[in-house]
This record gives sequence, C-alpha cells and structure tokens, in this order.
Amino acid sequence: MKILGLIVVLLAGCATVDRAKYDTDVAGLKKQVKELESGNAQLFSERGTCQQQLSTCQTDLANTRSKGDATLASALKRIQELENISAAQRAIFDKLRGQLDSLVKAGKLSVSIVRGQFTVQMSDKILFDSGRYELKDTAEETLIELTGILAGLEGRNWQVSGHTDSDGDDDFNWKLSGNRSRVVLAFMIEHAMPPNHVSFAGYGKNAPTATNDTPENKSLNRRIEIVLIPDLEALLGPLTQPPN
Repeated sequence: MKILGLIVVLLAGCATVDRAKYDTDVAGLKKQVKELESGNAQLFSERGTCQQQLSTCQTDLANTRSKGDATLASALKRIQELENISAAQRAIFDKLRGQLDSLVKAGKLSVSIVRGQFTVQMSDKILFDSGRYELKDTAEETLIELTGILAGLEGRNWQVSGHTDSDGDDDFNWKLSGNRSRVVLAFMIEHAMPPNHVSFAGYGKNAPTATNDTPENKSLNRRIEIVLIPDLEALLGPLTQPPN
C-alpha cells in the first residue's frame, strides 16, 4: 500500500509539472500570436498607405501627361498656323511674280525679296532725268500697268521708297529721293491705287543695294522701290494669343 501511495504522489507531481509547462507554453504562444497580429495590422496599414501614395503618383503622372499633351498640341497648332500664313505669303509672291513677268522680261523693273519683303525695283533712269524728280512721259505707261497689278491685291499696303548713290551733297540726295518717291506715289494714287494703302519715304544714300565703288554699282543704288508691307497682325497673331 505504501508503494502504491508513493506512485500516486509521483504521478500527481508529474501532472503538476506538465500543467505548469503547458500554461507557460500557451501563454508564450498567445503572446506570439498577439505580436504577429499586431505586426500584420501594421503591414496592412503600411500597405494601405503605399497604395494611396501609388494612386496619388499615378494621378499626378496622368495630369502631367495631360498638360504636356495639351501644351504640345497648342504648340503644334501655332506652328501649323504660321506655316499656313507663310504658304499664303508665298502664294501672293508667286502670283505677283507671274503678273509682273512681262515687265521684268522687258527690263522695266525687277522683282526680289529684300529683308523678307516682296520688292519691286525700278531704275531711276527709267523714271527720271538725272538730278530731277519729274516723271518721264515714257515711264507713265509702265507705272500705270504696275499700279493696276499692285492695286489689285486688295487690303495690302505698299511703300514707295526713293534711293540715291553716294555722289553729291547728302541733303540734296535725301530731298531728291523723297521727292521722287512722293511723285511716284501721287501718280499711283491718280491711277486707282487706294491712298490709305500706300506711303512714301526717302532714304538718300543710306540704304544702298550695292557698294558705291563703281559706276555700275552706283546705278543700282539710284532706284525707286515699291515694297509690300507685311501684315504684322496676321503674322504675329498666333504668337500673341494665349494658348488654349
């Protein structure tokens, strides 16, 4: 009986030790579970933040791309507008060249683009006697034909400019160039050139087309030019308008 009692006591002690260890292990496991749950919650929170940041970045990228596309489209539109204006200008130049071709071939005038402007050039000897500003009778027919062509380009402005070589007194040359261009302008107005679309200027020797070192070059500088004034509103309009 004593042996049986001892065995019971020993078994009871083992059971007590195992229960304590069990409770300790369970408590440890619960703590680990709690820590894992806390860590998992933190991960979910960080994941939500990352997703929100990613969504914000994607929105910003889309907005930036949209603005970039709009800016590019606006720039391309303006370029196209300028190309259309340039093409229209070339068409006008080509048409005028064709209309003036017979006068060019007859040696009565020349046509060129000077500083980006369509320019008709006439030698002074065709229009005037040396040192004078009364039109020659032989020049009138040419000027009448020229005026009819230029006046036919509706809504465009012209400037008649007089030029001399460097010989002689500067003051005389300046007055001579101004008087010659004024006489040509008055004649053109008398023959249907709208007065609100034409002006005149005298440059004297100050805008030569060639150096004044030979008789041939000096003769080139003694001239009347009729210049097509660019339509600045049409040319600059696309550049001054705010982008869409």
